[in-house]
Amino acid sequence: MTTQTLNTQSVVPEDVTEWLRGLGWTRDGVLGNIAQSWRREDSRVVVPTLTSSPDFTLRWSEMLTSISRALGTDAAGVLLAIAKAGSDIAEFRASGQIDDTLPLGDASPLVDSVRRAIQASANSALQPRSYFGHSVPDAARLHANGVRMAQTRHGSYIVPVISRLPVLKPDDVEDALLFEDVEYQPFARRAMLRLAEGLSTLHELTHSAAEPSRSSITEAVGVGVSSELCEAVANTLDTTSIADLGVAFSWADRLPARQAPTAVTLSGEASEAIRQVGEVLKGAPVVGRQTIVGYVKRLDRGEEDEVGRVTLRVVVPPPRAARM
Repeated sequence: MTTQTLNTQSVVPEDVTEWLRGLGWTRDGVLGNIAQSWRREDSRVVVPTLTSSPDFTLRWSEMLTSISRALGTDAAGVLLAIAKAGSDIAEFRASGQIDDTLPLGDASPLVDSVRRAIQASANSALQPRSYFGHSVPDAARLHANGVRMAQTRHGSYIVPVISRLPVLKPDDVEDALLFEDVEYQPFARRAMLRLAEGLSTLHELTHSAAEPSRSSITEAVGVGVSSELCEAVANTLDTTSIADLGVAFSWADRLPARQAPTAVTLSGEASEAIRQVGEVLKGAPVVGRQTIVGYVKRLDRGEEDEVGRVTLRVVVPPPRAARM
């Protein structure tokens, strides 16, 4: 990742101020919507906040220099720390007959498969389905187009995908109490969780000697497995040089992801089994409507989200065998 890539796309002024706050810095001055002054002990930094300002780039560079001196690092290190604090990162590691380079004919399916996997997971975050076809919600397309692809790492060929999380805070001080009781998950986080859980479940379905049952495949839809996700993974594993696909997840520091998967590896030997799961899901019928009666406990939806979450309190009847 380069400094230019991060400071213009993956990190915004609000990310910087939230990161400074988390490190114990205190805001001690505000110049309208143009800049903010932050201080910690003897160190002081001015954060430019008006990105449309003609001198924003210059002030941004000065800010990075000031923070670097205070923390004893360089600008790239500062930006990486800010990005890590405010973004979920998925690193797709392709290993096999490759080193730091990858045949161009195999690089295209890999990058396209990463994009399709991100979009499939965003679809599942909106509405879990076994097969989406051409009915892709705008929110899923926007999310897939909005994540950033960083530079590869040394070793096997790695595609790091950066998904920035928005800074969530109430506009009105009186609404702050609403934010204390609810750990709101922004759409970008829900989509990345679907990717991690979907890939982990796909591994469980296809990397054992026993063939998965149709019921277990259908149940996997609820955690993010779809025909599109299966096809995206299989397309990468079927390339000439890629034998395995590993995905490592790094979750944003400012919004912990408790018990979320951190890594999963899918073997090229399971490619056919993965395609078979995808075919089952592609031909599976769409689950019909269900009626649930209960008390509405909580309503959650972000201002820019197309769909939200309704939490109900309902009475679930005991299993038939347990009834007297």
